Amino acid sequence: MVHGLLAGDQDAIRALYSRFGRAIYSMGYRILGNTEAAEELTQDVFVTAWRKAARFDPARGRLSTWLMTIAHNLAVDRLRRETGVRRPTLVLVDEVPETAGEAEEDVLLERDAALRALESLSDAERRLLGRAYFRGLTAREISEADGVPLGTVKTRLRSALIKVRRANEDKERP
Repeated sequence: MVHGLLAGDQDAIRALYSRFGRAIYSMGYRILGNTEAAEELTQDVFVTAWRKAARFDPARGRLSTWLMTIAHNLAVDRLRRETGVRRPTLVLVDEVPETAGEAEEDVLLERDAALRALESLSDAERRLLGRAYFRGLTAREISEADGVPLGTVKTRLRSALIKVRRANEDKERP
């Protein structure tokens, strides 16, 4: 599908939309909290994917992960613009739609794998990653809030991410 995007094939973007549109819309709705914003986000994600298709590297991850990352980043940016808050709150939903499509299932499987990998971390490491990735705090903001040197925060974040990556790789091996 990405090759079709690179070639300017409109059928490729339609195929992407039909496969991943609902999952992206669902994430947008959970983060932004309203239908109109989720619909606009979904459209923005596919326009961004169309424009930046050359940046997708299948060696670094799955297409669904790339699209959901674009969606998450655009949603957080929108929240920051609209609320004027640098640290958006993440809206968590405990239920998964019963009519989850294939793309949504892919995203859920990846999320579950990430959650299992997070279990390998200490509570302090999980809190640190949560503050950085789910609350949107920068390393500098964490450093200032905790009174810890910036280099220490960066080192701890990197170490935690390496542990998560290794735990995930270990679980994927037979």
